[in-house]
Amino acid sequence: MPREIQAARMAAPASHGGYASAPPSGAEQTTTVKTRFGVIEFDLNQALTFPKGIPGFVGYNSFGLAMIPSESQSSFMLLQALDPDDLSFIVLPYEPAAGLIEPKDIDAALQHLNITVQNCAIMLIATFRRMGNSFETSVNMRAPIFIDTKSRQAWQYIMPNDRYEVRHTL
Repeated sequence: MPREIQAARMAAPASHGGYASAPPSGAEQTTTVKTRFGVIEFDLNQALTFPKGIPGFVGYNSFGLAMIPSESQSSFMLLQALDPDDLSFIVLPYEPAAGLIEPKDIDAALQHLNITVQNCAIMLIATFRRMGNSFETSVNMRAPIFIDTKSRQAWQYIMPNDRYEVRHTL
């Protein structure tokens, strides 16, 4: 399985079934980044641009999305800053069928961000905390990342109500 995730592998809302797609990329340009999981090559034609950055992380606008290198299969992915490349997040594709985020709230975010349902992928930033001999995994439901798979632009959208937790335990 290739390490670089193509837009066709990003989860799209279940109401349209399957996956969102992106237009074919142009001439191949890559960058190699030493990540916390080892060296990963990213296709710059598949990079995500955060026009407004990520709240709290000024100067980080270009990111690559990749499978986390591992011997076992995992749904978690790496959202890696590309320039500068010293920031990364572990993310989890969100499946709207899970029902953790109300459809009306997703629709409001899509309208605000001007993303069509067909071109939308949603990612949740994950946090892992050691709890004795095990780890607790939580995701940020309050500020999911919305990706327009057609334009390759992304935004961390802060939900306007406090119904969603910053640390939603999985």
